[in-house]
Amino acid sequence: MDLLRPFRVRRAFFTGLLHIALVTIVIGALVTHYFGEQGEIHLRSDKALSLSASSKTVSLFLWDFQIISDAENNPVDFVSELRMIDRNRQPVQIDEGTVRMNKPLKYHGWRFCQSDYDSDGQGVVLSYNYDPWGISITYTGYALLLVAMIGFFCQRNTYFRSLLRKQHTWLMVGLGVFVIGMAVVMTKVVTPQPPLQPVLQTPLLGIHVSVIMPAYTLFAAMMIDGILGLCIPAKRESPMHLSQLLLYPALFCLTAGIFIGAVWANMSWGRYWGWDPKETWALITMLVYALPVHWPVISRKSKVESRKQAIYYHICTIVAFLFVLFTYFGVNRLPGGLHSYA
Repeated sequence: MDLLRPFRVRRAFFTGLLHIALVTIVIGALVTHYFGEQGEIHLRSDKALSLSASSKTVSLFLWDFQIISDAENNPVDFVSELRMIDRNRQPVQIDEGTVRMNKPLKYHGWRFCQSDYDSDGQGVVLSYNYDPWGISITYTGYALLLVAMIGFFCQRNTYFRSLLRKQHTWLMVGLGVFVIGMAVVMTKVVTPQPPLQPVLQTPLLGIHVSVIMPAYTLFAAMMIDGILGLCIPAKRESPMHLSQLLLYPALFCLTAGIFIGAVWANMSWGRYWGWDPKETWALITMLVYALPVHWPVISRKSKVESRKQAIYYHICTIVAFLFVLFTYFGVNRLPGGLHSYA
């Protein structure tokens, strides 16, 4: 633990920054919702179409579309070559650009993403948005969130630090090795195998899955710990402290995984949130586990004795894991959704 001494922060600065980051993300989402323009446009090679937003007008013309395939003729990328006519400038400016899967075209505040294509190869469907402020605010929130989550573990005199001092180092090392090993196994099981759909041809797939799997593994460990805590009355508080210690990295990994997925979605479909069943239930799971994170505050205001609080906490972690199971397995049974491969 002394290795962290130079980086410790005396006051809970990063805890406050964490909440500021979440508020910033919500503000960015509201700006996008109320002031951004988004939708889909169907382009054919024989016809130009125009888009307008905030007194900005651009005309689009599709002059080429290609399906890039691998040696086994499996599609790995879709490429649309566009010609853009900016009529807001005098003289009128004509530019060219390329839209690929996971590589949107940015043009004077507009973003165009590959969505679909016609069977004859002469037309494409592009998703678009004009949101010069909302995305910037949201991404600023993401950056603050990342800094806050990393800095949280370097803070001094926090409840997490007190929990860390109560646990034996060898136990935490052993548990960490177990969690990493299980996460690696789960990552290999759930990651789609080649040939991959073009939307999955991105390094963000591996990062997204590799960050979320440790979270699910830690939640499972907390659930098992909760069952043991209920079954061993004499030691209910000790398992509760272990679960509370595991909760912080688990929740942070899940949160990071969700927002990595949001960045990926913005690159693929031009929007970072679409209320897809998988992402919606991942968000619900994150909010459910945010309740036990605030348990120290709840327990201080509660007059319930510590042993009963431990019982309530264990029940909470067991019930919360049902949301993980539904997010991981149950949502896949629902019709539709962008995560049908997961």
